[in-house]
Amino acid sequence: MSLNNSRAEIIAIGSEFLHGGRLESNSIFLAEGLAKCGIAVEWKTLVGDSEKNIALAITTAVRRANVVIVTGGLGSTVDDCTREAVAAVTGRKLRRRLKAFTVLKTRYAAHGRPLTNVVSRQAFLPVGAEMLENPVGSAPGFLLEWKRSVIMALPGVSKEAQAIFETQVVPRLASCVSQSTRLQQKMFFTVGLTELQVDDRLHPIIRQSQSVELSLLASVLGVTVVLRAWIPQGSGRSTNQKFSEFESLVSLIRQTLGDSMYGEDEQTMEDVVGQQLKSASLSLALAESCTGGLIGHRLTQIAGSSAYLDRSFVCYSNQAKQDLLEVPRKLLNRHGAVSASVAQAMAIGARRKSQTDVGLSVTGIAGPGGGTASKPVGLVFIGIDGPYGTHVKPFQFYGDRQDVKMRASQAALNILRLYLLRFFKS
Repeated sequence: MSLNNSRAEIIAIGSEFLHGGRLESNSIFLAEGLAKCGIAVEWKTLVGDSEKNIALAITTAVRRANVVIVTGGLGSTVDDCTREAVAAVTGRKLRRRLKAFTVLKTRYAAHGRPLTNVVSRQAFLPVGAEMLENPVGSAPGFLLEWKRSVIMALPGVSKEAQAIFETQVVPRLASCVSQSTRLQQKMFFTVGLTELQVDDRLHPIIRQSQSVELSLLASVLGVTVVLRAWIPQGSGRSTNQKFSEFESLVSLIRQTLGDSMYGEDEQTMEDVVGQQLKSASLSLALAESCTGGLIGHRLTQIAGSSAYLDRSFVCYSNQAKQDLLEVPRKLLNRHGAVSASVAQAMAIGARRKSQTDVGLSVTGIAGPGGGTASKPVGLVFIGIDGPYGTHVKPFQFYGDRQDVKMRASQAALNILRLYLLRFFKS
C-alpha cells in the first residue's frame, strides 16, 4: 500500500483525558515519528471509553486521513473497547489469534498468574489485521488496511505504545512511503521574555519566508520557539534552496534572541548550566527557601552532577537560615526573610560554609497566603555570590504555588547561567 503524500490522524482513547484525570502524551512521540517518515499529522482527537464514540472517531478519521493511529483501549477491562470499535467500523469479526494467546499465556505464567477469560480478550483481533507484537507488555497492537487508509491500534501505556511504534510501525511505514519531503524542525528555548515579546522580535524575520512555519509555546519555564519546514528530499536545486533558507532562519533567530535563548532542541536549563559549571571546573552550593530543594532536584536529574554541585541548604525557617547559613538575626528582623539583603546573605553564607566557587540563593513567597501589600505573593529574591561579585535580583511571579516555585527555580538557574557566561567571555 502506497502512503505517499499521506495525511495522518492520531486518536487517543481514554475518558481520563476528557475529565481531567491525566494528560495525553502519546501523540507527541507519534507525531514526531510520523514526521520523520514524511507523514504529516493534521488532526488529533480525544475520545472517551465508549465503543460508539470510538467508532465514530475512526469513521471520521478515515474519511480525511490515510494513516490513522489509535492509542488506548486494548487492555482487558470493561472500558477497553477499541478492538470492538475497529471491528464494527470495518465490518470484521474478532477472532482469537493463537500467537497472541500464546504470548499472553507465557507472560502470565512467568509471573505465576492465571490467564483468565477476561485477560484473554487481548488476544482477539479483527480478521485480516496484522498483529503488532508488544515487546514490553501484554496487549498486542494491530494494523489493518481498510478502504484507502491504514488503521493502527496501539496500547495506551506510553512505553508499550512507543516500543511497538518504533520497532514495528516505523519500518512498515518506511516501506510504504517514498520520502519526497522531510520535516525539518528546530526548537529554541527562551527565558525572561513574554510570548508577545518573542513574537515581536521574530515576526519580521519569519514573514519573509513562505515555506517556514513558526510556533510559540509559553510555559512556566519560558517561551519555546519551534521552526518547521517540509523540505524536498534529494540533491536538487529546490532542496538546496529550501534547506539553505531554513538554516539562514535558524542563524537569524539565534542572533535575534541572543542571551534570552538558553538552549536548543533537547537541551534543558539544567543541562546547560551543568555543562557550564563542568567546563569551567566550578563548584556550586545552593541555599533554597521558597523552592524547597527544587533547584537541587533539577540539577541532580543530570547524570554526573556531583562534579559541580557540592550541596544544597534547604533553609525554610528563619532559624535554619541563621543556623546553617549564618544569616544575621538583625538582618532578618530588620528586612524580613523575603528581602534582597537576606537573599544576598544566604548566597554568601552558602558559598562560605561549603567553600565552593559559587553560591546561589532563593527566598520568596510562593503563596497562596503570606503576602502583604509591600510583599505580595509571588515576590522572589534571587542572590548569587562568586568570582564576579555578589548580585541580587527581585522577581514578581504569577500563578499558583507550584507555578511560582517552578518559575523561581528557572529564574535562579538562568541567573546562574548568565553569571557564568561572563567566565566564558572573559
